[in-house]
Amino acid sequence: MRIAVAVTLLTLALAAPAGAVGPWPGTVSSVTSTVTGDRFSVTSDGTTTELVARHNGGVSRASFPGTWRIPAVTSTELPGGLSADGKLLVLAQPSSTPGLRTASRFLVVATRGLTLTRAITVKGEFGFDAVSADRRTLYLIEHRDASNLNDYVVRAYDLAHGRLLTKPVVATGEETTMRGYPVARVATTRGTWVYTLYWRADGSTFIHALATLQRRAVCLDLKWVAGSNGAWTARLQLSRDGKRLLVHSPTGAVVEQVATPA
Repeated sequence: MRIAVAVTLLTLALAAPAGAVGPWPGTVSSVTSTVTGDRFSVTSDGTTTELVARHNGGVSRASFPGTWRIPAVTSTELPGGLSADGKLLVLAQPSSTPGLRTASRFLVVATRGLTLTRAITVKGEFGFDAVSADRRTLYLIEHRDASNLNDYVVRAYDLAHGRLLTKPVVATGEETTMRGYPVARVATTRGTWVYTLYWRADGSTFIHALATLQRRAVCLDLKWVAGSNGAWTARLQLSRDGKRLLVHSPTGAVVEQVATPA
């Protein structure tokens, strides 16, 4: 069943430039904090979105005008939106038309009390990527080419001052534009590093390592060449000492190990 789902996702992803609604990754309806255990979910009637938080046996609710969803961080719909400590949740306005939007919108919500702390509008087509460990930077994925929605640029949004930084976050030694499908992710406990496994249509793979406090990135090229099924069901894991990244195949076997950047 998982392989069938993976093939379906791959087919949809490859067809995205021809007429999908919005670029990958997309959005989901719920996410759970691995630190606090709190679960957040959204429902919308097209006019208003209700955000529900379930925590310690209690339930909190808040409503926001418009349609909002919880962003995914991989093409396999791994939920994102939360800061590592679970104190901040980012909601994204989903795309309603094919191709690139002229503006993208996000809500930044404090999970304690579900209080809106900032409403963000950025010109262009952007998706959520990560929140820095200190909750001062929101990382976004910018799509610039409507003919190839799997080319993108990582951008940093300064939450403290409410502005999108001009300079892209470019991995050392890499081009400004990244290419590929994000298929797996793991982060350090505090969220200081976020590691994303990418797969390209030619089978090549690499890990994008984002240093969230320094606003810098490192690209770790892998030797592993994966078919679509293998990539779509791969898994990333940090070693116990945090010094190595383990890339697992669908069978659970470690197909490659790579040192984490300093």
